[in-house]
Parts: sequence; structure tokens; C-alpha cells
Amino acid sequence: MKFSIPFNGQADLLKRLDKEKITEIYGKLSQDFLGGGRASCINPYVSREKISSCVREAKKYGINFNYLLNASCLGNREWIRSGQKKIRSLLDWLDRIGVDTVSVSSPYLAELIKKNYAFRMTISSMTQIHSIAQAKAWEDLGADEIALSQIDLNRNFPAIREIRKNVKCGIKLVANEDCFFHCPNYFYHANVSAHASQNTLGNYFLDYCMIACRLKRISEPVNFIRASWIRPEDVPYYEEAGVDVLKIIDRGMTTEAILRIAGAYAKNRYDGNLLDLLPHPSANLAVSRSDLLSKIRYFFRPFYVNVFKLYRVKSIMNDFDVYIENRALDGFIEFFLKENCESRSCRICGYCHEAAKKAVKINSGSAHKAKGLHQDFLNGLISGNIFKYR
Repeated sequence: MKFSIPFNGQADLLKRLDKEKITEIYGKLSQDFLGGGRASCINPYVSREKISSCVREAKKYGINFNYLLNASCLGNREWIRSGQKKIRSLLDWLDRIGVDTVSVSSPYLAELIKKNYAFRMTISSMTQIHSIAQAKAWEDLGADEIALSQIDLNRNFPAIREIRKNVKCGIKLVANEDCFFHCPNYFYHANVSAHASQNTLGNYFLDYCMIACRLKRISEPVNFIRASWIRPEDVPYYEEAGVDVLKIIDRGMTTEAILRIAGAYAKNRYDGNLLDLLPHPSANLAVSRSDLLSKIRYFFRPFYVNVFKLYRVKSIMNDFDVYIENRALDGFIEFFLKENCESRSCRICGYCHEAAKKAVKINSGSAHKAKGLHQDFLNGLISGNIFKYR
């Protein structure tokens, strides 16, 4: 199995990675015209010089650089002359600095790139490919690789195998995301994040989807298990099913966190808290002093939101005290090798509930406090009070 590793803007990342199993490093500018799958305010600042430097450094080690152009919505700006000019300007720059691969979610952008540039092309998981028909359609558009939908297929081995049989291009899966199975918020969250990573008006956002999902996990700990992550120990099963590359997230993490996560997946083993391998713990976020100041400036928008009310809930992103014993999940994947969740009711099945009882330990006091903070924040968004000064 090969791995795709996030670029967090830190100069020491590539030097410290074990490069034997790494096929590419991926990333993008903090903001650009097209945008991507993560809001710019949650990632470290990444300049053009940092991207160029990383591309050059990666080539020294024979590693590709995959630039993300995977916004799920381009805001219809691709249909006007000024938008076309900015798209071509960005693509021309990527070509000049030697970027090998681009990830896209737009079929129009896929065709534009394939007919005018020599980039290798990955179809992003943002497109939610979960069927043979979808995979074939993207391959026909020129895809060299497709990233399958993690929320639909990470535990659906028959579907992965059938897609593998029907396409010649590479297959990728996101390894360590904790989105829910068939998450109903995914498309909305993708669109919101797309606009929040574009360097145009309308890029300000408050992450309703993330807070709502965190509240569901705190309220029902089974949701820590009923998610799309892949354990390092289970990597061989995905390789056998035909997956070529596992993508490690997230670009906002520290170099130490990325090294730990990549190391665990390369060794197919991790002893400790499974949450250490997932992107959400705030201790793993790469935030420098300059990044912190830029984030303060980003959220300090007194004409957009009541900044005093927003400041009062700043602790909402602190981690609540949860431990998922990874070793207690040994053998967990075997159920999914035989069963298909598509045709089963979670309420009747109960398999993940039993796994949660064995593996998830949550501090009730910490959980109660966090639940209140999350609920209050959501209430403020839904009622509109967080936007008012009276």
C-alpha cells in the first residue's frame, strides 16, 4: 500500500517522513480562486513560495505533488471571462512550478485540464464516487485516479472490489476521517468549505456541520465507532480489495502528528488512543503565532457576527476527554468483510454499539460540559442570536 501525505506548510515535513511508502504529498495555497475541501481559516498559512519549495523538495525524493482544486462548488465563476482568466492563471502557475497531479471535483474542470495541460488527474472524494457507473464516467473523462467516497465505501468491501474490476485507473481511499456513515451533512459541508477556501467575497463561515457532528458523538458515543476511519491494522484488507493508495489527513496538523499517523499506517499497527490518528483533536493542529493572529483577524468580523458572543464560546474547540482503545477493536473489521451495512438497520444490528462499549471511554463530566457548549453554540446559530448585538 502507498500513502498520500498532507502538506502542512512546514519546511521540515518532507525531510522527516519515511519516504519508502509515500507516493505523493498533497496540499494547496491557503486561499486561491478555485478553492478546495477545507476552509482556509482552519489550516496553516501556505504561500506560493511554500508550495513551490515543497514541489522542488518532493521531486528530489521521487515523490509527486498533488495540488488540490477539489472545491465542490465554483460559484458559477467559471462561466465568466474574468473567472476563466483566473482559472487559467492558476493552472499555468502550477504547470510552471512542476506540479505533477491535480485533484478535481468538477467534470468541466476535469475536461479543461485534460485537454489543455499534462497534469496527472485525481478525482476527489468530494465527488462521492460510490458506484461502478460513477467511477467509469470519471475514468472516461480522463481520470488517472479516483478517490472513492469514504462515507459510503470505507466498510463496503464488495463495492470496492467491483469498482476495482471495472476501472483501470488507480483507486484511493481516505484513511483517517471520522465522518459518519452516509453523513447527511456531507454535501452541504463540502459546499460551505469550498467557498470558505476561495479568495473571493463570501468566504467567511462558522462551521455548523462540524459542531453538529461533534455534538452527536458526545451525546451518543457509538458515533465514534460508526464512522469512516480505517484502522492501521486493517490496511491489508483494503489492499487485497484493490485499493492502491490511502490518503492521510489533515493539512492543518502538526508535523509531529502527521509523522505519528503516517508511521502507524505504514507499520499497520497503533497501540493507544485511536483518536490520536484522527484530525479533530486540537492538540494536533499546526497553529503558529502568525497563523493564530490571522485566525483572530478572520473571525473578528463585527459586521458579520456578534464577536463578543463568538468569543464566549471559543473553548468549544477544546478536546473533550475521550479514549478509544485501538487494541480493543482488533477483529472489528471482520464483520464488514461478511456483512453489508447498506441493507441493515443500525438500531437492529447493534454491532457498533457493542464495539463502543468495549473500546470507547468517555469522561462523563467533560462530556456533559462539552455537550452544553456545543448545544448553546448551535442554538445561537439556529436562533440567529449569535449574529445580533441586542
